Amino acid sequence: MLVIEDTQELLLDSANSLSMLATTEFDQLKCLKVALRLKPDRIVVGEVRDGAAALPLLKSWNTGHPGGVSTLHANSATEALDRLEALVREATDAPQQRMIGSAVDLVISVVNDPVAGRKVQEVAVVTGYEGGRYLMTQV
Repeated sequence: MLVIEDTQELLLDSANSLSMLATTEFDQLKCLKVALRLKPDRIVVGEVRDGAAALPLLKSWNTGHPGGVSTLHANSATEALDRLEALVREATDAPQQRMIGSAVDLVISVVNDPVAGRKVQEVAVVTGYEGGRYLMTQV
């Protein structure tokens, strides 16, 4: 597993893992290029806040690696895909909805309940993008 973050938040406790910290001089896209040469089984990109992180995330998930994980702030599973789309749009004008629909398999939406703390609000399986919307099934 390989983790790319701009602020170190994840602590890895695995012999087969590597953490990369993006900086202004060596951004997440450059980290991704190095990461792909290492051929990791999983690519984890830390919190996605802007297009500079969103586009490398999407590219890393479309490179034939068996999976990846990331977080971003949104109010629901559907809004998470819309937000990812908007963030990618900050980095490129080319529409990426079909790529998002094929790269993202699962969205887990978590809420912070004032009593119970963080809990899963919804789990959605993403099966593509068609007719101007993401195809999702709630599980």
